Amino acid sequence: MVKFTARGLVPPVFTPLNDDYTINFQAIEPYAKFLADNGIKAVLVGGTTGEHMSLSITDRKKIIDVWVKAGKLTNGLHLMVQVGGAPLADVLNLTKYCSDVGVDSLLTLPELYFKPQSISDLVSYVELVAKAAPNLPVLYYHIPGMSKVEVNMPNFVTEATRRIPNFKGIKFTSNDLSEGAQVLRALKEDQTVFLGADTLLAPAALLGINSGIGTTFNLFPRLAQDILAAIEKADLVKARALQEILSIAVEAHTAEGAWVPIMKAGMEIVTGIKVGPPALPQRPISEDAKKRIATKLQALKLIN
Repeated sequence: MVKFTARGLVPPVFTPLNDDYTINFQAIEPYAKFLADNGIKAVLVGGTTGEHMSLSITDRKKIIDVWVKAGKLTNGLHLMVQVGGAPLADVLNLTKYCSDVGVDSLLTLPELYFKPQSISDLVSYVELVAKAAPNLPVLYYHIPGMSKVEVNMPNFVTEATRRIPNFKGIKFTSNDLSEGAQVLRALKEDQTVFLGADTLLAPAALLGINSGIGTTFNLFPRLAQDILAAIEKADLVKARALQEILSIAVEAHTAEGAWVPIMKAGMEIVTGIKVGPPALPQRPISEDAKKRIATKLQALKLIN
């Protein structure tokens, strides 16, 4: 039986780029060390934050190789890789590659052009991925705002669990916590749901969803951990106050543009780690926008 033990906060890591849009592989090892030193136990490579949908399969494999070495072998991080966002033949190729090189678990988007029209269609797609790496835990990436695949998630996880032996849960990137709680109830003990909405970390934890995959965990790993710790101690006043800080920090960024460009800028402002511009066709935000973000984060006492 395939086991899946990763829980808690999982940053979806950025893909560091140089100014000429080549991949800055040398930045990954210190990046992995920063996360490990700040209490992070697992990372997601290739998610929306990592922009792998904009990269070639060759480059995606090279990035995975470096994260296996720098993240897993050197810093002891559980390594989850998102393999979707490409033609199915490439998705299956990448899935098999992950299985061979030491990746710990997989996450997959749905087919993004010939979109699944039903729960059965979606389960069949995830099943193809899971069969390509039967030795690895496989999770589904539910992000209807981007994928536009909108099927009932509690019913999906029930059907996927019935049909796919190594299906271990979902990343739930939706603000519908009612549906998220239903997903949690539908899952088995060895499965989990990772929240994908950073601004709902505290309320989701109150419902029992105490694992998350969120971009801001790269920037503010300790703050996010403190939110979950406050919930665990039933200190709701503290949890609410900390969540408010995180939510306002997110809003400081979202006022300035699209998610990945603003968060890549924020990562450098907060941590000093150079992750560079977003991959084309996205464009970096302006220097003035960066200054406005920094001013708001200073007011929150999140940076000096």
